[in-house]
Amino acid sequence: MTRFDDRPKPGFASWIWWLAWRQLSIRRQGAGLSFMTVVSIAGVSIGVGALVLVLSVMGGFEADLRRKMLSGEPHMEIIAANNPVAGFSLKEHSLEDFKRRFAGVKNIEPFISTDVVLKRRSFVNSATIIGVRPESEGTNLWAFDGAFSEGVMADLFKLQKPMLPQSPDVILDLPGIALGDQLALQIGAEVGDEITVLSPQASSSSALAGGTLARRFVVIGKLSTGLFNYDGKWGVVSIDEARYFMPDFDQSLVEDQYVTGVAMNVPDPMKMDPYVEKAKKWSDLSAKTWQITNKSLLFALKLEKFTMGSILMLIVLVAAFSISGTMIMTVFHKRGQVSILRSLGMTRKEIAGLFLAHGFTIGTVGVLIGLFVGVGLCYLIKNTHMFPLPEGTYYLRMLPVRYLPVEYGVICICAWLFALLASTYPAMAAAGQNPSDGVRCE
Repeated sequence: MTRFDDRPKPGFASWIWWLAWRQLSIRRQGAGLSFMTVVSIAGVSIGVGALVLVLSVMGGFEADLRRKMLSGEPHMEIIAANNPVAGFSLKEHSLEDFKRRFAGVKNIEPFISTDVVLKRRSFVNSATIIGVRPESEGTNLWAFDGAFSEGVMADLFKLQKPMLPQSPDVILDLPGIALGDQLALQIGAEVGDEITVLSPQASSSSALAGGTLARRFVVIGKLSTGLFNYDGKWGVVSIDEARYFMPDFDQSLVEDQYVTGVAMNVPDPMKMDPYVEKAKKWSDLSAKTWQITNKSLLFALKLEKFTMGSILMLIVLVAAFSISGTMIMTVFHKRGQVSILRSLGMTRKEIAGLFLAHGFTIGTVGVLIGLFVGVGLCYLIKNTHMFPLPEGTYYLRMLPVRYLPVEYGVICICAWLFALLASTYPAMAAAGQNPSDGVRCE
């Protein structure tokens, strides 16, 4: 009779895998055992598939939100370090200085951002006005560029005559303002209407010095960016008009060309550190990146993704316990066969390897099926627009999906390791079995 230790070593490895699969699929006294094997594989598959699908959808939401962040505001803003609201002078820090320091950066533009109150008849609402230069038209630094649902941006820089002036006796040509469509709806403003912009930051002394407590504008257009925070909050005016609403305004701000900051878009918004380091060379200026502005939201997205991944990984962990139970039953039912294999010359180490191959097979098959099902569902959702979202409830119409190869690899490796670890104790129990005990039981 041929002994196992007399076989050529390369052939022995194939016997291990053949025996492992044979014991998992045999159908005589152990018919129920094969069912438990299927259940274990299904548990791993469901866990892996659920993780792949959920993380892909959450990755899609994250990518869409990041895209909206990057399209809704500049990648970086250079502002005054000590008092960001007060701003700085372009005569002290000229635009050419910024362009030289940030060579290769596109769309470098000064801007003014200030909080105001809008009033139209009895309607009052808070807002943020953004002041831009005529030359900045088309630079795509903010979401309102190209987002005019009514009117055109060029009208911001022309004096307009209101269609229905609030003071019919005094009809003057007024500067233009573009409002987010939701903001316009809140104050009941239409294109051509006259509105009043109030400055809550202006003091009486500032007004006497030429500042503005209230200023009249004509609505020249509406903005529809698809971002509620902007559509319900923004008003856009020329930079010269916005300067009147800066804190403690006086004529020196006009002469020195004061602005809130200088905005810019960089080639790779995911790598902002080099540009932040360049901005640190100014002692009186500081940099505010889109990552800093949206720090809380980005952290919440990462935390949610990590939490959901951890919770769903528990499915794979439960499946690993099922694998361990299946393997323990295998050891119990096959103890006679294990004794025969030991009698034929298999060592304890080889017996342990045989049962580890059981766990490896269950884990590998489950991981591959789960990965195939998860990626397949992602493909269907992304390309066939399954599961449409209710209108008016979410800002998206369809579930977004983003393929995450690195995350898929981590999921598969973790699931496979869980399956392998779950089979370690049964393998050690089988290896430690006395051959004579198994033969007597048979």
